[in-house]
Amino acid sequence: MDTKKIIEYVKSNYFFITIIIIFFILLLRNSGIYSVVMGDEYTYSLFSRLLPFADATRPGYLYSLIYNITNICGDGFYGCARILNALFFVGTAPFIYLTAKKVCSNNISVFVALLSILGPINNYTAYFMPEALYFFSFWVFTWFIIKLDNLFITKSWCIGGIILGLSALIKPHALFLLPAIIVYIFYVNKKKDGIWVLQAVKNTGLFVAFAFFTKLLIGYLIAGKSGLTILGSDYSSIAGSNISNLQRYLELIKLSIISIGGHTLAICLMFGVPISIAIYTSFNSIFSKEKIKTDQKISFLTLVILINLVLVVGLFTASVANTDPSQLMTRLHMRYYDFAFPLLLIVVASQLSFKSISDKLHWRFLTALPIGVAILYATYTKMVPFVPSLIDNPELRGFTFNSAIFYILSGISFISLVLWVHKFQLGAKIFIYIFMPLTVLFSTFFVNQELRQRITPDVFEKAGIFTRQYLPSTELSKVLVVGSDTAGLFRTLFYIDNPQASLETFPSGFTYDLQSLPTDKEWILNIGDSSSLNSEFYQLQMNGFTLTHTTSSSIIDFRESSWPGVISSTQGLSFAETWGTWSFGNNVTINFSAPLPEKFTIHLVASAFGLNIGKDFVAHVGDNSVKFKLTALPEEKVLEFNNPKKSKMIRIDIPSPTSPKELGLSSDERKLGIGFGELKITPL
Repeated sequence: MDTKKIIEYVKSNYFFITIIIIFFILLLRNSGIYSVVMGDEYTYSLFSRLLPFADATRPGYLYSLIYNITNICGDGFYGCARILNALFFVGTAPFIYLTAKKVCSNNISVFVALLSILGPINNYTAYFMPEALYFFSFWVFTWFIIKLDNLFITKSWCIGGIILGLSALIKPHALFLLPAIIVYIFYVNKKKDGIWVLQAVKNTGLFVAFAFFTKLLIGYLIAGKSGLTILGSDYSSIAGSNISNLQRYLELIKLSIISIGGHTLAICLMFGVPISIAIYTSFNSIFSKEKIKTDQKISFLTLVILINLVLVVGLFTASVANTDPSQLMTRLHMRYYDFAFPLLLIVVASQLSFKSISDKLHWRFLTALPIGVAILYATYTKMVPFVPSLIDNPELRGFTFNSAIFYILSGISFISLVLWVHKFQLGAKIFIYIFMPLTVLFSTFFVNQELRQRITPDVFEKAGIFTRQYLPSTELSKVLVVGSDTAGLFRTLFYIDNPQASLETFPSGFTYDLQSLPTDKEWILNIGDSSSLNSEFYQLQMNGFTLTHTTSSSIIDFRESSWPGVISSTQGLSFAETWGTWSFGNNVTINFSAPLPEKFTIHLVASAFGLNIGKDFVAHVGDNSVKFKLTALPEEKVLEFNNPKKSKMIRIDIPSPTSPKELGLSSDERKLGIGFGELKITPL
C-alpha cells in the first residue's frame, strides 16, 4: 500500500482510527491507578467476581455476568476490568455519532461524538463500576428510540423496552428513566389528525411490559429467584426507610429542593445554550400543528430525561443526607445522569444547519433569562456550598478546578447564551466550537490530573495488598479490618479480595476488645491511628498498620507453603502439594512463633514412605520424646508432651530417608520419609 492510499484510508476512516487511539490513551491513563470509589468498587467486584450472582444486593446481573470474566486475570482483575470499561466506553461513540447524524452533517456528528468521549466522564473507565457499560447501553437505547414515532409498528416499541430492560440489568437506575420515556412515547405518537391516544397507550404499555419482562426473565436466568427483583435490597431499603410520617415527607421535600437547585445551577452553568434550545424547541413543537421533526424529538427527549433524573437524584440525595459522614446534602450526584450530556451537544449541533429558527426573539429572551441569571449566580458563588467531586460530578469538578479557567469558561457560557438570543446560530457556534472544546480540554486535564494522584497507594491499599500476599488464601476469610475511616477500610477489603473478610469502624484511638471478635475471625488488621492490641499474640507492626494473629490455636495444613502467625521457620520440609508436604532428609524441625503450652497433645495426620513404613519415628519437644509408627496411608496419631521450659520447637527424626529413585519408582532424588497432612496443637 503506497503513501497516497494510506492517506486516503486514514481520511475515510479517521473517526474509527481516532476512537482506537482514544481507547489506548484511556488504557495508559488508567494504568497504575489504585482504587478511588470505595465502597462501590468493592461492592461491584464482590458481586461480579467473588459471590454467587444470587447473593447480589444490587441487581446489576448482566454487568456481573460480563465482568465475571475478569476472574481469568487472577490478581490482575482490576486491569482487565479497565480494558472492558474502555472498550464499552469508546464503543459508545458510534451510537452518539449515529444519533447526531440524524440532525447534523457527518463532520459535526463526528465532532460531537469525539467531544463526548474525550470529556471528564471517561474517568469512570478507571473504576470497577458499571458506569462505562451503562453509558454504552444508554446510547444504544437512545439511538434506537429516536427513530421511533407513530409510523413504527408496535414491535419496534417492544424492542425498545427490551433494550431498556437490558440496561436495567446493568444498573437498575435505568428504570428511573421510565417516566421520561413514557412522556416521550406520547409526545412522538401525537398526530395532527385522528385518534392517537389509544395507540400511544398501547405502545407505552408494550414498552413498559417488555422492559420489566426482560429484566425479570434474564435476572431469573442469571440469578434464579433472587433475580426476580426490581431494585434489589440495597435500593429498596433506601426507599423503604423514607416511608415515615408527614414531617419526614416535608423534610424530604425541603432537602430535595435544595439539591435540585444545585443540580439546576450546575447544568445551566455548563450547558446554558443547549438547555435553552431544548426548552424553546420543545415548547414550539408541542404547540405546533406541524409534524414533529427529529431535532425536536431529540430536544424533547433530552429535556424530559434531565428533568426526570434531576428530580429523582434530588430526592435520593435528600433521603440519604447525613446518614453517614460522606452523605452531605451539598453532594451533587450528577453521575446518575451525566451519561445523557452528549444529547445536549447534539441539541446545539442540530441548530447549525438551520437557516432560520424563529423570528420571535422575545420568546428566546424569556427562555434564556432565568438560565442566564442561574449562570451569573453560579459564577458569583462558584457553586458554593455545593461540592464539586471527581466521583460524583467530574464535569463540574473539572470546570471549577482552577479559578481563572472557571471564570473564563463561565464568561464564554454566558456570552454564547446572550448571542443565541440575539442571533441563534452564532450563539450555537460559539458554544459548540469554542466553549465546549475549551471546557473538555481544561476539565478533562484537571480531572485526569486529580485521578492520577491515585497512582501512589495509601496505607489502606498497602495494608490490603500486604495482607493478601502475606497470608495463605485459606486465612484471608478470617481477617477483620478495623479503623476509623470507613471508605479507606473498603479499599483495604477490595485488595484483600475475599468475600468473607469484613470490616468494623471505630473512633480514633480505640483499643479493640478481643471478647467482641467474631468467632470466625483470627486476624485483626488494624489501620490508622487507633491503638494496637496489647496482647501476647503474634503481631506484624508495619508503617501505618498492624496485623495481629488473635488465636493461640496452632493448626498447620501442609497443603499450604507458609503459616503466618503460627510457624516462624521450618527445616526438612519439601514443597507443598495438593495432598500435603513430604519431609526430606534425616529430620524435620518446626519452629513456632509463640511458645508451645506446658502440656499439650499433637494431633498429626501423616503417612510413611517406602522403607519408613512401620518403623519408629521420634518426635522431640524440649527434653521430651515420643515414638510413633505410620503406615503408607494417611492416619492420625495423638502424641502427648510435657513442655515445662515452653520450647517453641518440634523435631521429628526420620528412621530411613529414602528417595523414589533408589526404589526404582521415579527419577525423584529427594530423601523422603514422612508425608505430612495436618498437625494440630491442643493444650491440656
